[in-house]
Amino acid sequence: MMFEMYWLLLLMAGAAGWYLAYIYYRSRPKPKIPGEYLKGLNYLLDEQPDKALEVFIDLVDVDTETVETYLILGNMFRRRGEVDRAIRIHQNLIARPALGANYRSTALLELAKDYFKAGLLDRAESLFVEVVKLGLQAEEAYPLLLSLYEQEKEWEMAIETATEMQKKSDKRMNQTIAHYYCELSEQESAGHAGDLAAARKMARKALSHDKGCARANVLLGNYAMHEKNCRVAIKHYTGVFRQKPEYLPEIFLKLREAFLMQDNQDGFRQFLLKIRDSKLSGILLPALLTNLTLNETERNEVLQLLEHKPELSLPEISAFLENLRQQEKSLGELGADRIQASIENFISGCNSHQCRQCGFQGKRLYWQCPSCHYWGTVIPVVPGLE
Repeated sequence: MMFEMYWLLLLMAGAAGWYLAYIYYRSRPKPKIPGEYLKGLNYLLDEQPDKALEVFIDLVDVDTETVETYLILGNMFRRRGEVDRAIRIHQNLIARPALGANYRSTALLELAKDYFKAGLLDRAESLFVEVVKLGLQAEEAYPLLLSLYEQEKEWEMAIETATEMQKKSDKRMNQTIAHYYCELSEQESAGHAGDLAAARKMARKALSHDKGCARANVLLGNYAMHEKNCRVAIKHYTGVFRQKPEYLPEIFLKLREAFLMQDNQDGFRQFLLKIRDSKLSGILLPALLTNLTLNETERNEVLQLLEHKPELSLPEISAFLENLRQQEKSLGELGADRIQASIENFISGCNSHQCRQCGFQGKRLYWQCPSCHYWGTVIPVVPGLE
């Protein structure tokens, strides 16, 4: 009996609580939507953005609901390319003294995006920096600030920002920072009065941030070749092969030149044996046959490597046929000419580089993908039989 009374009292208490809550919500005053606010929305629906803009800016009261509308409206204008209107909306929001800290930070970030899209990079930079200092939208502001510095080629500021970003988040920025140092290295080496000592220093800093930075070894190898230091050049070029073999085609012919300048033909022959069975040989071996004047011994060695491969890429087939025709070996001249012309026509229309991140394709190497803007994702590809 006591147990049943307990549950009855519990049920009655629950019902009483629900009823009191119902009475409270029914009796509390409902928020009133200002008539001017509705008027502004009507202008938007009628596709009269200028009139809507004036109405919203003239509104005195800004509460949580209207702030959200302001932000949505500003973003809409920016996406439509009407950056001037977006700037007015966000400037008006920031000017409101009663705006909360979080909304103020958001409005500053949106205004910075407006300036960035309008090409007003100095203004955008100062606002991004302010948002980062506030700390409320730093996670979104940091990448935008980095993008701005990349656009302005302010690599030292980019390094500083990326380092701060790495400290305050879990995102690792080592590879990106390494590319920034490589950009500085290329700047130092540019022109006839290039400072190779400073350029090497920047490239080594890149390796200190990312030991797998093949680009840094490419640069260090190039600097060594410029100074005729073949031993150091070979060290860095073979370092590229150990780090990121996919970038070997970018320095392969220079590597051969370094071996020959050092009078080390056998060393280059041993290197060829290492790459014989890799997919990279589909680019590298044809490069030897078609781009260089080889002596008869070298040519026969490369042809033998091709003959023993189970499958050839199109560039390898083209180079192989060309050498057969030149040496007047089997396969009629007319047939060889037609096959080679067809293959070369196909190859000429193929892209030789592709981004592993977004699939972008192009005919040359970009260290930063022009499409997705990731660093170090564009690699050479073989236009052949996959």
